Formats: sequence, structure tokens, C-alpha cells
Amino acid sequence: MKAKVILMMLLAGMLSACSLDDDDPEEWTPTTETWEVNIEPEYVVDIPTWGGYSQALWAYSPRMEAYNDKGEHMTFTLNQIEGFSYEEGFRYKLLVDASTTDPKIMDGPGRTFKLKKLVSMEYVGIRTEGQREVTMDVQRVIMTPPNDFSSQCYSFLCGKAIDGSEKLDMAMGELWGCEPEMFQYHDESKQFHRFLCRMKLTITPADRPVFRSHQYRIRLKELISKEELPRDSIVKAATDEEYFQKF
Repeated sequence: MKAKVILMMLLAGMLSACSLDDDDPEEWTPTTETWEVNIEPEYVVDIPTWGGYSQALWAYSPRMEAYNDKGEHMTFTLNQIEGFSYEEGFRYKLLVDASTTDPKIMDGPGRTFKLKKLVSMEYVGIRTEGQREVTMDVQRVIMTPPNDFSSQCYSFLCGKAIDGSEKLDMAMGELWGCEPEMFQYHDESKQFHRFLCRMKLTITPADRPVFRSHQYRIRLKELISKEELPRDSIVKAATDEEYFQKF
């Protein structure tokens, strides 16, 4: 009887070891699915959460808006689909290979995407109804919360019309056609260089919100001038509500 109990314990241990081996992340292998993806002709602003990847708030940027063949909504960064180049004004239908990524890699994308086939490409243009031009001085702004919790901040772009007629706050990636390095970069000595850019912008009403309650798209038409600033702008919010409105 005792020998039988020992044998059962050994078998249980072997089964447990096999189970652990099955769950061993070292044994992970990627899986790939082919998706049909329809890319819309105009940019939106978003963070990548679809596919198991979420970035920090500063990651708000212009993205390709898409729907799969089931009508599910998604967005991709402009270079997220390997082998595919996006140009505004075109509606695309793609077959995309979506592959899972190693779960041991922290803070990485849940999937990678690669173009399998360009099924169709149709030029439909972009909206111009109600479009207007405005010349603004634009710079990067950091807003800190009023409670002096210095590890929190919110970065955005602030544009002020040179004729004083309006002010426009934009997400870091909401201004189509510009790069963050236009407003700030590090040199080889790790020093910050920050710039005030005078720009001619076009602002076009959209048929629905593009970013939060912003129902318009902003595009860079011309960079007129660029002036280095002594330091970045720091704005302290008057209230917690004012600060968290930016998120």
C-alpha cells in the first residue's frame, strides 16, 4: 500500500512538471493571423491600444484609421504595418499578417503587422469644405498640476495666431506634417534646444471628432520661421480640473 502511495505521488509530480513545462515562456512561439484591413483616407489622433499595446499619454499622434472585415474599429501608427506606406487621400484595402509578440518583452506591442497584399487603392481626396488658413506661432508647452506633484506633467502644442485672433491647444501629434524635433531636440551634449515656430496652418472641419472634442484636422502648410527659445514653457494649472481636462 505504501509503495502504491509513493508511486502515485511520483506520477503527480511528473504531471505537475509537464504542466509547468507547457506554461514555460521559453516554449513560446508566435502565431500569425491574416486580417483584412480597410484604411480610411484621413488621419485621426489616438494611442495604440488595439492589439494589446498601450503607450503613455505623450504618445498621442496622427494615425491611420482602419476597420477590419467585421467592421471593428482600429488605428495604426503611420509606420506600424511593415511594407506599407500611407498617403492621405487614398482609401486602401489590405491583407495584413498580424503576429503575436514574445510576452516576456515588457511594454512592447502585443502584435506586429506586415503587409501581405495590397488589394485595392482608391483616391477619394480629403475634406476641404470650410477650410481656412491661419498663421500661428507654435511651441511645445509642459503643464504641471497645481498640487506640485512634479512627476506628473502634460505636454502639448500651443499655437497663437499672430494677429491675436485665436489660440489653439493641440496634442503633440495633432499637427499633421510636423515632427516633435521641430519644437525640441537633444544635441550630442544632451542639452535641450527648444523652438518657437511660425507656421501657416490649414484648419478643416471634420464630420466627427478627430481627437477628443476636436472636430477638425490641422495640417502644416508652410514653416515660415524658427526661433530658439531660452527654455521650455512651464504652465501651472489653476485647478485640478483644468489640468485633467488636457488628458
